[in-house]
Amino acid sequence: MSVFGGILLAGIGAYLMRASFILLLSGVVFPARVVRILDHVGPAVMAALVATTLTGKDGQLEAGLIECVTLIVMAAVTLWRRDLLSGLLVALVVFFLGNAIL
Repeated sequence: MSVFGGILLAGIGAYLMRASFILLLSGVVFPARVVRILDHVGPAVMAALVATTLTGKDGQLEAGLIECVTLIVMAAVTLWRRDLLSGLLVALVVFFLGNAIL
């Protein structure tokens, strides 16, 4: 199997797994406590991604100027808009523009 075929197969498998959860759990009503807990999953995952991006293999901080500016912008936009996705999208633009310019 080629590399492209492997990537394609993995993408289809990931999509089917996500779609199956949506279809299988579409009629399930979750308790309010579970919904409140699930609201914290997105920010927790984002914090883990940021922490691993800013640190190196030895656990030392390896963030440069662009990473620090991106993190500050993401935090500011997320707090301002009260929306994690908005903060992420703006941060991606800042990060890629910063890397392209510098």
